[in-house]
Amino acid sequence: MRRAQQLGRYHLLDRIAFGGMAEIYRAKTFDANGQPHLVAVKRVLAHLAEDDDFIQMLVDEAKIASVLRHGSIARVYEFARAHGEYFIAMEHVDGKDMRTVLERCRSKKKPIPPEHAAYICAEVGAALHAAHSAVDSRGRPLRIIHRDVSPSNIICSYAGEVKLCDFGIAKATLSRVQTKTGVIKGKVKYMSPEQALGRKLDHRSDVFSLGSCLYEMLTRIPPFTATNEMDLLIKVRDAKYRAVSELQPGIPPELEAITDKCLTRSRANRYQTAAEVEGDLRAFLRKFMPNYSRSHLGRFVRKMFAVEIERELRMLEEYVMTDEPSDDVGESLMQPDEDFEPPEVPFQPKPTSVSVAALRDSDFSGDSNFTTMPKVGPDERREESIAELAPSVHDENTKILTDRGRATQPVRAPRGRTQPPPPPPPKSPSTVRPIFDEDLHAAPTMIIDIGRMRQRAKRS
Repeated sequence: MRRAQQLGRYHLLDRIAFGGMAEIYRAKTFDANGQPHLVAVKRVLAHLAEDDDFIQMLVDEAKIASVLRHGSIARVYEFARAHGEYFIAMEHVDGKDMRTVLERCRSKKKPIPPEHAAYICAEVGAALHAAHSAVDSRGRPLRIIHRDVSPSNIICSYAGEVKLCDFGIAKATLSRVQTKTGVIKGKVKYMSPEQALGRKLDHRSDVFSLGSCLYEMLTRIPPFTATNEMDLLIKVRDAKYRAVSELQPGIPPELEAITDKCLTRSRANRYQTAAEVEGDLRAFLRKFMPNYSRSHLGRFVRKMFAVEIERELRMLEEYVMTDEPSDDVGESLMQPDEDFEPPEVPFQPKPTSVSVAALRDSDFSGDSNFTTMPKVGPDERREESIAELAPSVHDENTKILTDRGRATQPVRAPRGRTQPPPPPPPKSPSTVRPIFDEDLHAAPTMIIDIGRMRQRAKRS
C-alpha cells in the first residue's frame, strides 16, 4: 500500500507531470457531504518559491482561470500555501494531453484521423472564444489572451471531453505582472509571428497557435521546425510551412483550408475570432462525418492508451490516506480586490460530519471514482418498500385442495387478526404482471397434496 501525502485540502497520489517550474499530482479530496473527488494539484518547485514575480504569475493564472466557466476550460479551484509549499488546485481531467497523444501517433506512424483533429480544435476554439469574450462581475471585458495554446495544454479525456488548461502566462486585466517590451513568453514552436517578434498581442495570436496545433494533428509534425531557437523564431516570424496535403495526402481540402487561414501571417487575413474557427470546423464535421460525437474521440483515446488506463486504475487502488488528516487547509493567496472576488473552494481534507441521509439527499454532481459511505441503491430501496407493503403470509387464510381440485372451507385465522379481502377476479392472459404483484400477495395461501396430484396425473 502507498500512503498519500497531505497538502492543504488535498491528499497527493501519483505524479502525472513534471516540468522546470512545477510538478503536477493527481490528488484526492472531499466535498461538504463527504463525497471524494479527484483533482489535479500543481506544486511549485522549491527553488522558485522565492521568486516573487513567478508566484505573482501563478496568482494571475489562478485568478484568470477561476473566473472562467466553460465546459472546455479546466477549472481552477484555488492557489494556496500550505506546509511551506505553494500549489494550485484544479480540475482533474482523466485522460492524456495532446502532446502525449501525438507522441503515441508518431511512434505508430499514424496521424490523428481528421474528424478527431477537427473536433478537438473546435472544442479548443470554443474555449478560447469564451476566454477572449469573458467579462468581470461589473460587465467589463477581461481581455484574456492565453498566449500558450499548444498540444501540452490541450487534454483529451477518456470520455471524449476536450479541456484547455494552463493560463500561466495569459494576459488579462486581472494580471499584475507586466511583460517587459521585447520579452517573449510561450512555446516558440506554436507562437504567432507577432508573438515571436515581441509585439503587442490580441486574441488573433491564439488563433494562429490553434492553427499550429491543428497542423501538427493532421501531419504529425509541427508547421515550424529548426535545429536551434533563433532559426525557429525566424521561421515562425515568416510563417512559411509545407502544405498539409504534401505531408499527408488524403486530408480533406476543406480542413486544409481552415488550417491555412489560421496560419496566415497577416492578422487581417487570419480568422478574426476563435468562434469563426470553431464554426468552420463544426461545419466541416457535419459534412465529413454527420454522426460524429465526443464518444468517438473517447473510444479513440481509450483504445490508444488501454494498457496505461488499466495500470493507473490498479495504482489508485494502492493508496491509503493518513490515519489522522490535518484540518490545516493552508492560506489562500487569491485575495479579493476591486476587480476580483475569489470563488469559494468546495473541498476539505477529510469527510467530517457525514451521514448516510446527507449522502442520499446530496445533489452534488461530482465525478468520483471512490466511495466513502454505504449508499442505498434502487434495488435495496425497492425491497424495503415491498417489505413494508406486503401483508404477512401468516395472516392469510389457508385453503386445502381436494383431489378434485376444489377448495374446502378456509381455516379461520387466529382471533385478533383481520381477514384479508377476497381475491380479485383473474386477469386476462395478456396482462403483464409488474415486478411487485399486488394480486399475488393478496391471494389466500393454499396447501396442495402433491401425492394426490401425481396419482391423478397418472390416471389421466
